[in-house]
Formats: sequence, structure tokens, C-alpha cells
Amino acid sequence: MDHREHLPIGAEIVGDYLIEGILGSGGFGVTYAARDVRLGTRVAIKEYFPSDFGTRDGTLSIHPKSGRHAELFEWGRTGFLDEARTLARFDHPAIVRVIRVFEALNTAYMVLKFEEGQSLKSWLDGLARRPTQDELDRIVGPLLDALEVLHASDFLHRDIAPDNIIVRPDGSPVLLDFGSAR
Repeated sequence: MDHREHLPIGAEIVGDYLIEGILGSGGFGVTYAARDVRLGTRVAIKEYFPSDFGTRDGTLSIHPKSGRHAELFEWGRTGFLDEARTLARFDHPAIVRVIRVFEALNTAYMVLKFEEGQSLKSWLDGLARRPTQDELDRIVGPLLDALEVLHASDFLHRDIAPDNIIVRPDGSPVLLDFGSAR
């Protein structure tokens, strides 16, 4: 996705959130670092933006690239909203917390608790040694517990990878990026 298609830093969404930066992007969305202007807290905002069949216009709204993409665009947006609402049901320390879901700019947004830390991949790369068994237990145990909670509700993540796990400063993990979940 071309960086010019991201929301600009300083953009406001629904008067409640101020975009501060880009955390990442993929084929179906962009995740931003943002500020909740009412609460003064940092949040992450995931925007539904299917780069293969969506485009952003001058008003920052997202639209299907063509009429033939409209049905697929709507199907994806509905799925994004369904995923957000399902994920919001879970209250587990190792599952990213959904704070709010809304539609604006002709697309959908998921506001997530901002998690301090680094990806498991970065954490492992930064160790310069093999992790200890205790360190691994503090990461793997809570993740397995979170997966048990998800699977008990017939919810599958389907993209567990070191880049989709944040290791917080206290060493505890949180599972992110449920974009492939079903």
C-alpha cells in the first residue's frame, strides 16, 4: 500500500481520535497509533482498507476502486465489523482489547487498547541469546490460555506469528492482528 493512501498524521476521525502515526499495514487494513482526544489516552486504530480493491479520495473516504469491486468491498467491511464485535466479547490479558467499533469515511474502524512493548520477533532478536525456560513459560503459557478461550468460542486466529504477538515491558504477551480470524 502506498503511504500516500494512509490517513495523514494529525487527521481526526469522528472528532474523537487524532492520528499520530502508522503502526503497520497489510492487504486489508492499516493500523494507526492515535490519541483519544476526550480521554487523553493512546490507542491503536485499525482501519478497513482493502488495498487491492479500495482507494482513498481527497476527503479521506475509502471507496471501491470500481463498480465491479463494490460487492467485495462491502462483504469485506461487513466481515471486518463482525470480527471486531466478536473480538470485543473477549476479556483476556493475552488478547488485544477492542474498545470501540464504528463506521466513518465510508469504511470501518476498530479502536484497540494500545499495547506497549515490542513484537515477539523483535524481542527474540534483541535477546542475543536463547530465551530461558522461565521467559518462554511467561510468554507461551498465557498465549495457550488465550487460545483455549478463543477456541472454546469457536474463534480461530489463523495467523499466529512472532510479528502478531507483543511482549509487554513486564514480559507478558498479547496476541494481535485477528484479520484472518474466523
